[in-house]
Amino acid sequence: MIRWVLFMLLTGCMVAQATGTPAQKQEAAQGEGLEQAPAAQPGATTPSASGFPFDQFQEFSAIMVGSLLPGDEREGHIYRSGTLLRTQSAEGLGYFLTDLASFETYALTKLGCVSDSHPYFRAFPFSAAKPGRKIERAVDGKESVDGHPCQVETVTISAGDLALPIKLKLWEAEDLHGFPVKVQVLNGGGRGTIQYKDVVLGPADPSLFIRPRHCMAGLPQPPDKKPAVKKKQATAPAGKSQP
Repeated sequence: MIRWVLFMLLTGCMVAQATGTPAQKQEAAQGEGLEQAPAAQPGATTPSASGFPFDQFQEFSAIMVGSLLPGDEREGHIYRSGTLLRTQSAEGLGYFLTDLASFETYALTKLGCVSDSHPYFRAFPFSAAKPGRKIERAVDGKESVDGHPCQVETVTISAGDLALPIKLKLWEAEDLHGFPVKVQVLNGGGRGTIQYKDVVLGPADPSLFIRPRHCMAGLPQPPDKKPAVKKKQATAPAGKSQP
């Protein structure tokens, strides 16, 4: 039963709004048998070889509102350290670590740890720029979002493993070195809107990216509903032998 609950968490089961605490260290994992992420390097941004606007922000923390799913208005803390992206799980049960290099995800909850070979849905759009995909950018003018003066861009992601292109509209805050504080999904499987509040550029607490060295892998299966019933062998009446 515990494994099935962890599976539902990992695959993005849509449950109630998560309630988290604003302190970074209060969310940090504790205990033995943990694997420490590499120490973060100073600096808020790095050049993006892919051309994807999010790739240059290797170290930051923020509050994420919404997701690629339409109508999703849930809030949760989000942190990045290099290739590791940490997002808060629903109902405050734990958190997810998605490796943006391998696209593996580790769900860490009070019930244990489970891993999967796909990025968690709240890792989007950071997980959108996979190798082999093409990035095209077009400037759409300037607007203001939550007091941030922004350059507006339409970003199209195509080719590679995509059957259809993904189109995003980004509001890139000029006072945050171009960090996209608002993202609108224009097509594809979702048409949601994502906003990032209280953005802090620079390294977050390294303990936020710790995961157990040993984590249950693969997709667990639900238990069988009915146990197998054994057939009884027929017995001969008393005083007679079986043929």
